[in-house]
Amino acid sequence: MDPADADTVRSALSSQGTKLQLHETQLNTIAAGVKQLTDRQAELQTAVAAQVNRLTAQLQLMVTRLDGLAPPTSATPASAQPSAPSAATSAPPRPVRLAPPEKFSGESGECRPFLVHCDLHFKNDPAAFSSEQARVAFMVSHLTGRAAAWATAEWARGAAVCQNVKDFSQTLSRMFDNTSPVREASRALFNLRQRNRRVMDYAIEFRTLAADSGWNEVAISDAFVSGLNEEIKDHLAPMELPGNFESLVDMATRIDNRLQERERERRQQIRRSSESQGALRGFREYRRSTPSSTPVPAPSVAPEELMQLGRAKLVPEERHRRLKEGVCFYCGKPGHRVSTCPVKEEAHQE
Repeated sequence: MDPADADTVRSALSSQGTKLQLHETQLNTIAAGVKQLTDRQAELQTAVAAQVNRLTAQLQLMVTRLDGLAPPTSATPASAQPSAPSAATSAPPRPVRLAPPEKFSGESGECRPFLVHCDLHFKNDPAAFSSEQARVAFMVSHLTGRAAAWATAEWARGAAVCQNVKDFSQTLSRMFDNTSPVREASRALFNLRQRNRRVMDYAIEFRTLAADSGWNEVAISDAFVSGLNEEIKDHLAPMELPGNFESLVDMATRIDNRLQERERERRQQIRRSSESQGALRGFREYRRSTPSSTPVPAPSVAPEELMQLGRAKLVPEERHRRLKEGVCFYCGKPGHRVSTCPVKEEAHQE
């Protein structure tokens, strides 16, 4: 190779090496700048999240203090005030103090109650949540765990989902609520049974599930009857069932209440009969253990029960007939009264 050409090649290679070093230096500078920007963005996100939490806490403190203040009294003299103020000029009602919603961590099944509790606060005190961002900030402040991590990141970057409470709620449900209320309620209604509960208790659980099922009234009524116990169904069988679900529940509840009353009556009758039989047995044992010379006190049971010992109790018609014919109330034979009835004496001596 010609020496002149070799010098040219070496010069070109040297120039390319210098350019590569320059490019490498520039790339290193750019990478350092990107890393610095990333670190600053992370610090900014952390600072914004902390500021949001502080502002939310201050907002809640202000709301609490405003709730504790009495409404200001008017300084207008009584003579200058109208005699009958209109409803438009009257002071608005103070909001009811509600318990704060439970913290939501992102666990499936707890998202819907959390959203409902937040909505209760928004509707109860609209003045405290006059803007969409105030409502979203309230919800973000009551999140924990992975739900809080997601919401804080979205808020820090100014995402559009944080500008509207409806969009925020829908996104929260889509990400952290894997259950379907309609399907869960429908499946539970298929398996719900009254069993040994009162109809009232069964109806309360049934109404709760039916509200989320989306079924029409006919399907709800059929499912309610299907879940009743057999005794209630037997009493409903000969009746014309109402077409309204609430009327059907009222009918089943009345039947259940009447059956409970009848059961109490039956138990009282059995208890009274047992007490009477116990008194008779005690009287007989006392007679056997007492000498004949000792006067025997009168039993504490009714005379009619003693007269019918081992027999059916006299009905009012039979009592009237025996009284009219002058026969014995105990054995039904003429010629003597209950006090001297030989049949009764034999029964007492047994």
